[in-house]
Amino acid sequence: MSAERYLTYLPDSMAELKEFQTLGAVEGEILAEEEAAKEEMIRNQWIVSADRKGLTRFAAMMGLESRGKETEELRAEALYRWNFHSPYPFFTLLDWLDGFCGADGYTAEVIREEYRLVVLLEVHNKEKKAFLEKYLRRVIPANITLEIPLNRNTHGKLKPFTHGQMKAWEWRYGGISYEDLRGLV
Repeated sequence: MSAERYLTYLPDSMAELKEFQTLGAVEGEILAEEEAAKEEMIRNQWIVSADRKGLTRFAAMMGLESRGKETEELRAEALYRWNFHSPYPFFTLLDWLDGFCGADGYTAEVIREEYRLVVLLEVHNKEKKAFLEKYLRRVIPANITLEIPLNRNTHGKLKPFTHGQMKAWEWRYGGISYEDLRGLV
């Protein structure tokens, strides 16, 4: 590909000369390197498509620490910081939680009389709990108490089903995985 790319720009009479074919091989490699550098530059303009080098640059601009973090973890933190805005009112917070946890990954409730925000996180989102707590602590008012428990109550999810239905599924007491319960509700 290296020589052919350069030679396509030349007239046919010049492309047949050995000197221009040699020059084409050299110039073609340079063009290929430039093409790769251009593609990398275009990818690194966006957080979603950036490689480690581009993410490190974004992290430095935003004041984030990039050392010791996996690439995808750094990408998630950079996206969070880039798209950060205070979730006001409560419905905006619910929209953000839908995007972060999934529509079935949480339930949120504001208890106004007690100045409490309770976000009941489903077990399949348990790895997001620390980040969610850090984010919500930053954006909600200081006088509101924040609670983020995990929803471990499987009885409430199995209540609509009869013992015969569960027996047909061959589920045993204590052997129900949370992944299986995720699709039930």
